Amino acid sequence: MRLQKEEKIVIVLLLMALGSLTVAFWAFGPEDGSVVSSASAKDSGLLEQSVQGEVLEMKPTKSGGNLILRLDSTPLQIFIPASAGAAEIQGKVRVGDRISARGKISSYKGTEELTVSRAAQVQVISA
Repeated sequence: MRLQKEEKIVIVLLLMALGSLTVAFWAFGPEDGSVVSSASAKDSGLLEQSVQGEVLEMKPTKSGGNLILRLDSTPLQIFIPASAGAAEIQGKVRVGDRISARGKISSYKGTEELTVSRAAQVQVISA
C-alpha cells in the first residue's frame, strides 16, 4: 500500500504541528514546578494548590471577619473567609511561624489568591 502525495503532505503537516506544540510547551512551561493551569480552571476556582512558607503578614479584613496571610515563599496572598475558620486560624498562627496552606486559586480584583475553605487546610509546621 502506497500513500498518495496528499496523504504524505498531511502526515508531514501533522508532525510539524506536534513539534510546534512540543516546543511551545517546553518554552512556556513552568521552570520551577509551579502550577500550570488553564484560564477556565482559574476562573471556576477548580485549581487547588498547596504552599508553605514563613508568615510575613497577618491581617484581618476591614469587614466580614476574614483573614489575609502573606508568606515569604509565594506572591499569592492566602485568603481565609470567616466561614472557613478565620478566627480559629488567627488564634493559632503568628507572624514568623512556618505554615502549610492548601486551597483553591481564585482571583480578587485582578490578583490571584489562595482561598482556604476550612481551618484544617492551614497547618503550623514550626513556630
